[in-house]
Amino acid sequence: MSLGEIFSDALKYPFSDITNFLIVGVLAVLASLSSVVASFGFQEGAIALLATIIGFVFTLILSGYGVEVIKKGIEGSNAFPDIDLKGNLIDGIKALIIGIVYMIIPSIIAIVLMLVFGVLGAGLDHVVGSLGIASIIIIILFILFGIFEIVALAKFADTKDLGAALNIGGVLEDAKKIGILKIIIFVIIVMIIAVLATLIISLFAAIPYIGVIIATLVLGAFATLFANRALGLLYADA
Repeated sequence: MSLGEIFSDALKYPFSDITNFLIVGVLAVLASLSSVVASFGFQEGAIALLATIIGFVFTLILSGYGVEVIKKGIEGSNAFPDIDLKGNLIDGIKALIIGIVYMIIPSIIAIVLMLVFGVLGAGLDHVVGSLGIASIIIIILFILFGIFEIVALAKFADTKDLGAALNIGGVLEDAKKIGILKIIIFVIIVMIIAVLATLIISLFAAIPYIGVIIATLVLGAFATLFANRALGLLYADA
């Protein structure tokens, strides 16, 4: 599929089933429970702590549900996945592991590069020059592994095999099939749409008390369904 076709489909998908859209929105509200209760003045204490714990658990569940949305996109299905709290939680944990692994690798390389280029503990003049070179390499590494992470998540959604998702060689082959440039453009467009959606939906946040809940529900559901649907369609080309 072309990027135009992918985003045309992904933008319509969240609103193809309003009932399930709202259900996903409720999951998003629970995932952001700490922010919601903070808007009611509970920023410290037992309630805030409990909200943070609940929010973290539902963040994993929402992430796991997103994995199922990706799978539906890969399969070309227009249906919404069923919510399976236990299954979604497990997939969310695995998705978190994928994210950690793909970010740890460039982080370790970045530290090594800083040591090699003498950024740590060197003279000021040497630091300035070395930092510039190291920074460019580090930025490229994080972009590259960010691409790998996106493809790995889609590969996991497709195979449900964590090992396959962590196989950088296999993930690289999939990325090549899709097209590195196509993935980069894809990420840029997703970010632009996400920013625009946030600006529009954040207007609801101005409504006292319930505004934050409404904004979180709508934005959370849209982001989860749109971004993961688009990724599934993109990976279908691999």
